[in-house]
Amino acid sequence: MLTLYNRSALLSPCAALRSDGLGVAANARAMAPCVPATAIPTSAHLNSLFARCASSLPLLRQLHARLLLLHGLPLSTPLASRLAHAYFVSASPRDARHVFDQIPHRTPHAWNTMFAGYYRARLLPELLLLYKLSHSQNHRPDSFALAFALRACAGLSLLGPGSSIHSQAIRSGLDANAFVSPPLMNMYVDLGSLDDAEKMFNCVNVADSACWGLMMKGYSRASVDEQVFDLFGRMKELKLELDPCAAVCLARACGNICAAKEGRAIHGFCIKTNYLDCNIYLKTSLVDMYGKSGFIDFALKLFDEMPSKDVVSWSSVISGLAQCRRGYEALRVFRDMLEESIMPNEVTYASVLLACAHLGASFQGKSVHGFMIRSNIELDVVTNTALVDMYAKCGFPLLAYKVFGIMPVRNVFSWSAMIGALGAHGMYSRALDLFDEMRSANLAPNHVTFVSVLSACSHSGMVKDGRIYFESMTKDYKITPTNEHYCCMVDLLGRAGLIEEAQALIEEMPVEPSASVWGALLGACRIHKRVELAEKVADKLFVLEPNQPGAHVLLSNIYAAAEMWEMVKKTRDVMNKRGLRKTFGYSTIEVDKMVYIFNVMDRRNLKDNEILEFWRKLSNQMKELGYVPDLSFTLHDVDDESKEEVLCGHSEKMAMAFGLLRTKDGIPLRITKNLRVCGDCHTASKFISLITKREIIVRDSRRFHHVKNGVCSCGDYCSFSVPLKCSY
Repeated sequence: MLTLYNRSALLSPCAALRSDGLGVAANARAMAPCVPATAIPTSAHLNSLFARCASSLPLLRQLHARLLLLHGLPLSTPLASRLAHAYFVSASPRDARHVFDQIPHRTPHAWNTMFAGYYRARLLPELLLLYKLSHSQNHRPDSFALAFALRACAGLSLLGPGSSIHSQAIRSGLDANAFVSPPLMNMYVDLGSLDDAEKMFNCVNVADSACWGLMMKGYSRASVDEQVFDLFGRMKELKLELDPCAAVCLARACGNICAAKEGRAIHGFCIKTNYLDCNIYLKTSLVDMYGKSGFIDFALKLFDEMPSKDVVSWSSVISGLAQCRRGYEALRVFRDMLEESIMPNEVTYASVLLACAHLGASFQGKSVHGFMIRSNIELDVVTNTALVDMYAKCGFPLLAYKVFGIMPVRNVFSWSAMIGALGAHGMYSRALDLFDEMRSANLAPNHVTFVSVLSACSHSGMVKDGRIYFESMTKDYKITPTNEHYCCMVDLLGRAGLIEEAQALIEEMPVEPSASVWGALLGACRIHKRVELAEKVADKLFVLEPNQPGAHVLLSNIYAAAEMWEMVKKTRDVMNKRGLRKTFGYSTIEVDKMVYIFNVMDRRNLKDNEILEFWRKLSNQMKELGYVPDLSFTLHDVDDESKEEVLCGHSEKMAMAFGLLRTKDGIPLRITKNLRVCGDCHTASKFISLITKREIIVRDSRRFHHVKNGVCSCGDYCSFSVPLKCSY
């Protein structure tokens, strides 16, 4: 057998490649290390050749052939291992396995070379088969072999075989090894076996920060955010530094509980430690955290700074914009995403549909639905539920019910969304029938379902039924009422005039009443003109939400309705001193595939506008039928003529006038208002429906009003103290 290394002899087979016209032989000579023509081959020489020939599979095979001529068959184990590794680099695992199979005495290094190659090539079934072969040949696995086998089980979702490998690790005394414990914990976390992950975590070295991050990952996936923060606290006590995995989990946990202050601290830490560099998962988690916490501008800034973005990054920022009710921007980012040729996923579609739902943009929502169908997107339960919600909030409850009816799989959230949609549209009986149908299907309602049911009762004034369902939560389903459920009950009782019962219910609450509960009671005080109680309730809201203008505005309106103008001025002065600004009301209407926005400023700037002129003519027609403007809704200390002029400029009236001017006769008008619709506008819509023979669908911040032939679906049971009737 030849023992000398001759550079020319080694490369001579490459000359045959000249016939290909590629000049590979010349390149091969250029790659060859400058060594004497007669020299013993060193490891450095071979490593250099393997590395350089790995980029060309034909060259590597010819190098393999020359090595066989030089060294004979079989090759030595170290040489064969290096050759197998080179074949994996050349994306030829079959050749690598052929080399491996010819090794007579396989060392741990040879086995691990194959395990690593299969894992990098994502040939996980082949990896496990090879691991099984090594076990049958009495090869005792080392820490590297165990680690690769565990990663393969995690990638293939094989918990049983993974547990068996864990047992082998225990018998070998390697279960707590620094290379074995992280992939072992990761397997249990990825496969949802949190108890096994916790047992493993309790056995590892506390100084292993990777295991802390993996345990946080498990708790984060299980939505046990308090455990994530508990682990972080223990890490601080032990003076352990966060790793990127732990930082990702902490950012997600902060987002889930809207802890923006803590999330910004995590962001600052990641900047100092350079964890953000080229870590798209961490950046995406921070974008998601800022979006969920309401700091969407921070999310947008971080998103814009990302050099590369994947579908999860785009979906996170779209979701954040939709949740913050910045629907127009969400749709703009979605268009940018499509222009970048990023294919949306189910989360993206659900977020875009949510944006359309907030805007009441039915055309855009239908377009997204059509795009999903044309793209052959499989509509899972999440996207179907989002479609139900979108159609319902855009004023199409029957279309929502149609989507719900053809859903192949429904979960409790799907049923809850449909029940809530029917209740919001005033279809109280159908909502409760659907709730009974859900229970007949042996699907237990959850806390979200009961929020939908109680809201339906509240929208229709069904006090008796509301009490029954509220008691049934605890008695029949062992569901502890939350602030959301108490808010629904206080709203139901308060609007029905049962103020004292609503107060007693709040006093009996086992948890501290939230701002939403006190807000519902304050709304009842406005309806029934309970000024003294309103002042007490507002004081509680000022403490709970010192930076929110809502309570101040509502209290000011209560004073104005009671003509207590000095108190109105005092309340507004307090707002000004605190830098609080009221939320301006606006209305939107969709006409010819475009969404138009109207607010009170439009009236001030367009005094001679055709919309106002049309409205004045329409107002005269309404007065002939008996319409009398309700001046109590102006909330301004001015004369009656000025008050009527103010009422004329309400945004929903301008949207109605615009819709009547720009659409054909008989086309329903669909209007979305960001605040509660006022009583005078509600009355006016009924008269307009009589005059124009149009159906007018108004969605305010609480419910839908389907007005047809002078009758509203709410039965005049909404936010008004006295039922409104049309005289015609």
